[in-house]
Amino acid sequence: MSESSARSAALRPQRLTGLIHEVNLMVARLFNRRVREFGLTRTQWQLLYWLYHGDGRSQTDLADNLLMAKPPLGRVVDRLEEQGWVIRKGDPNDRRVKLVYLTEKFTPLMAPLENAIDDICEIAVEGLSASDRKKLNDLMARAHDSLANAINRE
Repeated sequence: MSESSARSAALRPQRLTGLIHEVNLMVARLFNRRVREFGLTRTQWQLLYWLYHGDGRSQTDLADNLLMAKPPLGRVVDRLEEQGWVIRKGDPNDRRVKLVYLTEKFTPLMAPLENAIDDICEIAVEGLSASDRKKLNDLMARAHDSLANAINRE
């Protein structure tokens, strides 16, 4: 690439996908810093959050919902189980399936973890009017729906 084309590439506005990726990484970094005292990563929190809103899910279901491959999800569940956050129990309808359940250890942390998320969301939209905040949320929801539909069609 010539010096001229490299400069023009550097001046182009960043693509939406790049911005989304970078925002996601920054949210993860801030979240991990804010919840370090609880000993949970963002990925672990997301898994616990899914269970909080629907306990007793299979690892396959959790992997699908978290958009993760099954082996890495299994390692996350292993760590959470070792730390006493979750337990696995056999599925009464299918002996091959293990269901993942929250332990009582998680319940007191739900409010502080949700507060950390709320704080990060406020940082992300700092300086935006209420109208712009709503518009951003609506547009991101539409992008989410479009991408989910594309994934489901494939």
